[in-house]
Amino acid sequence: MPRYLIPVLVLALLLAVVGAAASVAQPTVAVEGVQVGTLTPANTNLQVQVRVANPNVFDIPLKDVAFTVHSVESTGLRQLGAGQTGAFVLPAGQTNGRTVPVTLDNRALLEAALTAIRAGQDRLTFRVIGTVSGDVYGLATVNVPFEQDQTVTLRELLGMTGVRVDEATIRRALGAAQAIAIGGVPGITVRMG
Repeated sequence: MPRYLIPVLVLALLLAVVGAAASVAQPTVAVEGVQVGTLTPANTNLQVQVRVANPNVFDIPLKDVAFTVHSVESTGLRQLGAGQTGAFVLPAGQTNGRTVPVTLDNRALLEAALTAIRAGQDRLTFRVIGTVSGDVYGLATVNVPFEQDQTVTLRELLGMTGVRVDEATIRRALGAAQAIAIGGVPGITVRMG
């Protein structure tokens, strides 16, 4: 091969790589479900199942799928907690499921439950708001925001612990959660599900 063709081939290869990077289809994210995991006097742990799909013909190294969990209320959103997957590789043309633990502040959670009961509701709607971030080998950035709602009944959230789902009981639990937040009283863990 003549020497003058080598720079032309290298340039053609670089243009092909840059062109492929420019046509990166962004991954999609779906929140599959929210389940109650463990309950302590200070916190409630949820297990949030997310699915991330890669429509591309190449793997995408993801830095993170990070999100916050809010309760949806008539006055707006109340932030309850946050979660993140950490780094992983999203295989080409596949969907990858991850279960992400999220620790919720019981005080904020009980305030949301009290607001729901006062509004005559028997469930909480959780809104998961986040971003998928990554980098395709330094050639293209992946930054995909997502938002999705999931509903959990108050009975599922609180009733499994033996706590009655009524305003008076939740008020007492909220008072205990406030005392724990101030005093840091250790407690037992109740595993659910």
